[in-house]
Amino acid sequence: MNTIPAEEIAELFRKVIRGDTKVVAVGFSWNSAGCGNARVRIDGYDLVIFNDCQELDYVDSVTAPDGRTGDFDDWLNDPVAFLNPDEQELMEQILESAEVVDEADKEIPSV
Repeated sequence: MNTIPAEEIAELFRKVIRGDTKVVAVGFSWNSAGCGNARVRIDGYDLVIFNDCQELDYVDSVTAPDGRTGDFDDWLNDPVAFLNPDEQELMEQILESAEVVDEADKEIPSV
C-alpha cells in the first residue's frame, strides 16, 4: 500500500479553502478539541489533525477513500508546511466553523 504524499493533503486543504469541497468535524467541534487531536473528513479522507489551541499545527494521520494511509512519521514535511500563512489562517477559520457530524455518519453534507 502506498503512503499518501503530504502534498496531496495540502492540495485537499486548498480545495476546502477555494470552496470546492467541504470539511466536517467528526464527533466534536474544532474549538472543543482545545489542545489535542481533532478528527475531520474532507472528500472521503479521514484526517486526524493536531489542534494546538485553535491553531492548525500538523496532520497526525490520514486515511484516503482508496485505503492508502499516511502519518506524521511518513512525511519529511508535514502537509501544513506546504500552506502559506494566509492559507493556514483561512483553513483554521474554516475548521472553527465546520459542521460537526456523528462518528457513524459517513456522508459529508454538500458544499
